[in-house]
Amino acid sequence: MRLDEQDEQAGLGFDAGGWATFGFYHYEDALSQEHTLRQYELRGWGSLNIDGIHRFYLRGMTGYDDWNGGQNPQPIHGDDFTPPRIERAWYEVNFGRLLAGQTGDRGAVGGKFRVGRAFAEIGTALVLSMPLDMVQWEINAGNWDVKALLGKTVDWVSNIDASADIASHQDRCFWGFELAYNGLDRHRPFAYFLANEDHSSPVPDTVGQDYDYSSRYIGIGSEGALLLRNLRYQAELVGEWGKTYSDGAVSGQDDICAFAADLLLEYIFDAKTHPKVSLEYLFGSGDSDRSTSSVATVGGNRIGTTDRAFNAFGFRDTGIAFSPAISNLHTYILGGSFFPLEEHKFFEKMEVGTKTYFYHKDESGGPISDSTANAREQWVGWEWDIFCNWRVYSDLIWTVRYGAFQPGTAFQDQQCRQFLFTAVTYSF
Repeated sequence: MRLDEQDEQAGLGFDAGGWATFGFYHYEDALSQEHTLRQYELRGWGSLNIDGIHRFYLRGMTGYDDWNGGQNPQPIHGDDFTPPRIERAWYEVNFGRLLAGQTGDRGAVGGKFRVGRAFAEIGTALVLSMPLDMVQWEINAGNWDVKALLGKTVDWVSNIDASADIASHQDRCFWGFELAYNGLDRHRPFAYFLANEDHSSPVPDTVGQDYDYSSRYIGIGSEGALLLRNLRYQAELVGEWGKTYSDGAVSGQDDICAFAADLLLEYIFDAKTHPKVSLEYLFGSGDSDRSTSSVATVGGNRIGTTDRAFNAFGFRDTGIAFSPAISNLHTYILGGSFFPLEEHKFFEKMEVGTKTYFYHKDESGGPISDSTANAREQWVGWEWDIFCNWRVYSDLIWTVRYGAFQPGTAFQDQQCRQFLFTAVTYSF
């Protein structure tokens, strides 16, 4: 949702609430080891709105991870308590409403300014989708939307670099802008630029390896309806360049030159149960001379060569059981869902669906994010997921998702991996 699409009312308003979630996870990892987790999370939030012009928002959380004995993937941790922390804390001013209040007329130019800890996205979230401590401007002028942001990573967010010495933390600065056009009837084209400056350091310091993955992204795309009113599309093409330390490098950086693409088609039928079908193609370029990982410095790019593995800070659903990064993969996704019992009031908001994923390497000799896919073969495998999301009451939600990944010829271990997740969320 764009910031200027939020429903705001004049006057002074305060609202607060929260939600508690119990989640259960049972899954098999790349080494065929089983893991069982019971996760408890509690969040509370408050929001103050003054005349639809000034808005303050604060949200905190705490939690507890209860693992079966010895099954935490980080065995030195065992069960984990998440100390209370601030997830979101920001102030926003709607300067369009502010100027309208002073002059009595809503001007041709509007927008908002936000500062604090907030969730940041750019484009369709392929390149950036994460919380940042940031400032963000949004300007709406006629048929044009302009967004600009400047921020840094939050210290508890995991690094995209999966190297053991640096995976748990990152220190990065981002700046960028996005331009979108709203003057077309059924299409919203956009273009953006994003810069990432990496200041992350290993803890503790390491000898024989330096870390710095500083990258730039230019993206173009569009979203809207294609040919038919109910046929929604989303398309994005991204080019990446920058500098990185290669595997074993302590001086001198190598170039990054990579790209990615995403195309989504989704059709919603005008029929009972509201069936929906989707088709998505997702691509991230790979690097044939990386040794064991497409997403890590250690085991990554070979010294003296260009790194062609695409890595960014966005999000895409690539399956619950396998869940690879998009680097060095062609991913084909078929999905469908419907509301089978919508005519029964108690079950009217229960959605049931499925997705199937097919994974194929871009560079057969290059690695992907799963280092156990070490055979020089292109066929990575496929996954089948099923899910159910049910809003039982307005303040009670239950969800369940099951996925099974069958490795392909890129893996020596052909054992099927399974992942089961279910959660109950109560809002208050």
